[in-house]
Order: sequence, then structure tokens, then C-alpha cells
Amino acid sequence: MELTIKELADELAVSKTAIRKHMDDKFRSTYTIKKGNKILIKDEGIELLKGQFKNQGATNTRKAEKETANETVAKDNRDQSHLLAEQLEDQRKQIEEKDKQIAELHQLLDQSQRLQLDVQNKLKQLENKSGNSTQTKTIEQTPTEHQSEDNIPDNYQPTSAGDGRFESTGRKKHWWQFGR
Repeated sequence: MELTIKELADELAVSKTAIRKHMDDKFRSTYTIKKGNKILIKDEGIELLKGQFKNQGATNTRKAEKETANETVAKDNRDQSHLLAEQLEDQRKQIEEKDKQIAELHQLLDQSQRLQLDVQNKLKQLENKSGNSTQTKTIEQTPTEHQSEDNIPDNYQPTSAGDGRFESTGRKKHWWQFGR
């Protein structure tokens, strides 16, 4: 049974142009008959064209499967990138919290150091007060204690009257020599 290009196109659910693209000069000379202004395709040609369109259908099916696989991979990639973005955001929040904690710890450390410095200063003040009280006690000695031989410079000798007074021997001592 011979069919026209339009009838074959309708049967295969393709366009007439698609069928004409598959009909080269060799195909036309072997598998077609011209009746008036119509081109009829022989049964062998019809089977050959059906086979080519089935192969194209299989190719199209493979292409569709590849596209579906690509879409699945793209969806997986979007899901992974979304998950990674969420993880990144969580880590950013954790880092911000750690930064706040570090700032608070620095503030507490500064306060602790200031308190320690205040305590040290108060201890020094107490030591100075206790040291000053012992110094004032030595300065506030009685006049008889002040005139003992240990406190008298070397250039003073007791008077010949023996009344506890001392007089200068004439040798002048400099301020740095009084401790000797």
C-alpha cells in the first residue's frame, strides 16, 4: 500500500517537512512513485521511514531521560547548596555568639585586673602608713635618748664638764659621711 507524504506524516504524528528531510535523492529514486503532482511512498520506503522515526523517538526518549536526569542532578545541587547555605548561616551565628562571649570575658578580665591593682595600691598604702608610724616613733624619742653616743656624729665629743653635752671637734663632716 502506497501513501502520500501527508498521510505518512499524519500516521507517524510528525510534520511533512520532517519526512521530506529524510527523503534524499537516493531514497526518492528507490522508494517513491510520482502520480500526477503527488509523490507516493512504497511500502519498503514507509517501513524505512517508520524505522528512522522510531530511532529518533528512541533518541528523543534518551534525550528526555538525560534532561530528566540533568534536572534531577540540578535539583540535588540546589538542595545541597541550600543545605550548605543554612549550615553557613548557623556557623556565622555561632561565631557571632562566640565573639560576644569573648568581648564579655575581656571586659571581666579588665575589671579583675583593675580590682587587683586597687588591692595592691591599698596594700602599699597600708605598708606606708605602718612604716611611717614606726618612723615617727623613732623621731619622737625623748631628748635623753636622742643624745646617746650612737646618734652623735663623729666630729662631736663630750664636754669636759661631764654634763651630757657634746661639743664640736672642729672637723667638718659632709652629709654623706654622717652615717659612718
